[in-house]
Amino acid sequence: MKTGLRFSIHFVIGLIAWMLGLGITMMISAEVLFPLLGLLEGQEHYDLYILAVFGLNITACSVLFGWYFGSPLRFMMSWIASLSGRTFEPPPALQGIFKRNGKLKFRYRLYGELIVNIESLSAGLKQAELERRKLEENKKDWVAGISHDLKTPLTYVTGYSALLLNEEYSWNADEQRTFLQEIHAKGLHIEELISDINLSFQMNEDHASLPMQLGTVELIGFLQRLTADVGNDPRAVSHLLSLEAETEPLELVADEKLLYRALQNVLMNAVLHTPAGTAIHVTVRREGDESANITVSDNGTGMDEDTLNNLFQKYYRGAKNGSPNLGTGLGMAIVKSLILAHGGFLTVESEVSKGTAFHISLPVRQHK
Repeated sequence: MKTGLRFSIHFVIGLIAWMLGLGITMMISAEVLFPLLGLLEGQEHYDLYILAVFGLNITACSVLFGWYFGSPLRFMMSWIASLSGRTFEPPPALQGIFKRNGKLKFRYRLYGELIVNIESLSAGLKQAELERRKLEENKKDWVAGISHDLKTPLTYVTGYSALLLNEEYSWNADEQRTFLQEIHAKGLHIEELISDINLSFQMNEDHASLPMQLGTVELIGFLQRLTADVGNDPRAVSHLLSLEAETEPLELVADEKLLYRALQNVLMNAVLHTPAGTAIHVTVRREGDESANITVSDNGTGMDEDTLNNLFQKYYRGAKNGSPNLGTGLGMAIVKSLILAHGGFLTVESEVSKGTAFHISLPVRQHK
């Protein structure tokens, strides 16, 4: 039964009970109480005594009505006021509205749905506040980390460029080439960081689609080029990359650059967060008539539960275990957003010391 209907029924029943009680009270007062006190009809001020009894009855019933209907409302209003003041813990008086058997007391049962909704709202707001604080904490850590990540390569760039510009030394061609290679590598790293930040800011929390340049992408050849590119990266030289794919072509309608960026991030994540000698295997297969499944698996160190639960959260940079490869805290959030923007979905499985597997499903193009 809805609260409004229940309130109306209780109000009508209370009104009938008050009218019956008023009639009985007036009758007892006039027929029994007044004669005992020597107050008889026709005496002076007799009508005032009747009016006084009527007023006392009205007052008593008003107090009773106010207590029955109003005290639950006052309780809920104070609870809502606490929520608006960002106090999300249940009020101490909450236990007082329940009987020993756990059921609501009769007058609070009148607003049962409202109390349940406020309790649910309180729990939701409390959870949201915890998540907000955690996000703010991650943001602070992320800003500090990104500042360090940008400062470190910049130190290399300014240091090596200062050496090259120092007129007191004459560097040979090999030394100059070494310095320039370091400057180039650090410049690429800075460019990657800035690119991640820019791409992240173009996406909102609902993974809204980016301005995408869609075209036909042949997935098998695309993954062959991508795997070769990652394998040729100096950071992947000690890893074992392999690709297993169907012989039949699989065509997607996608933005090739953005899809490349997403899958490259997954592969490079496997490279950067696993030890030398780790085998990274890419498989791609058609799933039914409408989608293709890409799996990127490795036999590396795996992820703990906290890292796994927060992997796709913005600003999360992994466990602070001293690893130099914590990342920007944006890469996997970008990956998920780009996969969703292409109409696909992404899941991950991982176990410490046993490895990790990313499963990516993408819709394939249908041929008539």
